[in-house]
Amino acid sequence: MVEGERNLAQWFFATGAGGSIVGRVAARRFLDRFAGFFFLFSILALTLYGVVRPDYNWDMVAYVGTALEDRYTDAETLHAETWKRIEAGADEGQQFHLKFSNPYNLAQWENPDNFQSQLSMYRVKVAYIWLLRLLEPAIGLIDAIILLSALPAFLIGLTIFAWLKRTDSLQAGFLLIPFLWIADYARLAAVATPDALACVVALWALYLLYFRKEMLGCLVLVLSVLVRPDNIILVFAFLITAIVFRWRLLPYLVAFVASLIASMLISKYGGHPGWWAHFYFSCVQIQNSMTGFQPDFNLSDLAKGYARGLKVSLDFNDWPALLLIGCGGWALLAKYGSITRMRVHAFIFAMLIGTLGKFASFPLPDDRFYLIFIMGLFVCLAVQWKPRFNIENA
Repeated sequence: MVEGERNLAQWFFATGAGGSIVGRVAARRFLDRFAGFFFLFSILALTLYGVVRPDYNWDMVAYVGTALEDRYTDAETLHAETWKRIEAGADEGQQFHLKFSNPYNLAQWENPDNFQSQLSMYRVKVAYIWLLRLLEPAIGLIDAIILLSALPAFLIGLTIFAWLKRTDSLQAGFLLIPFLWIADYARLAAVATPDALACVVALWALYLLYFRKEMLGCLVLVLSVLVRPDNIILVFAFLITAIVFRWRLLPYLVAFVASLIASMLISKYGGHPGWWAHFYFSCVQIQNSMTGFQPDFNLSDLAKGYARGLKVSLDFNDWPALLLIGCGGWALLAKYGSITRMRVHAFIFAMLIGTLGKFASFPLPDDRFYLIFIMGLFVCLAVQWKPRFNIENA
């Protein structure tokens, strides 16, 4: 039986028709098109998953409350109106999770003042909140939150596709999809946070900067800070890169100064409790109420926060491993001459120091906080490598 199958296969490949089919399928033109289709289909499927199965997490409750602050100022009314909207969209299981799954959620459900005190850490995402309020009359806050995760996630995929196509690297899409999956791209499309929006705006900036549109790229970098103020780490990474690699400094310096001023103003007028109080809340011990919470700074709690972030990152997240793989890929491509432009080395350097700087500034362990750096790193490596799976000479 095995011998018969082998003979049949040999006969198929020996015929003119068989050889023609194999030749067409293994040709570069076909594989480029198929890789592009595979990439776009995968991105669409992952995005649709976020629409069909959105993640009703605590952040959704907080962002709904923050979006309603402009019309409900007292804690009890704000709390009631927020939960009215959550309960209209969430099923019983999701509601139970949001209200009773842990002591913190329970404290926010039972006490309107506790709930209102948390929102100072959310209202600093000013562009995201503005878009939620803009979309609310048309589709409601819950659907607006779902849309502002799914649509940016899809635009991330389209931007990467355009990057691959422009650099004649479409077959790299076969490899990028698994890396994006590991890097938590699928969850980015489903989770109720501004991370997908911040990521796509930052990715547009990376695209522009990669192709030497520095002025426009730096402007888009500043806009990303309005979505998430901690995106200033990305701006600072490029400023350091511009200094080290002797790029034209002025655009990056202006972008950083503008981002710093914007962050300070957003923090001041948004009532943000400050870096240390937020660090203590997120990395040391969560607080049921942030009213008047200003813990004394001490090195012991600082070390505890970094130790926790490192442990959870290594135990339950993938960005540290992906960063190491990216470093190895950079070294191999440089060794074998696949990277010929110093600007590309500089770009990869910016992604690496940005990842480390993100953790150093605030050691949150979740993959989604590092996705823009990991994504920028692997897209850059992919378009330099330009992997080919066709059997003809490329």
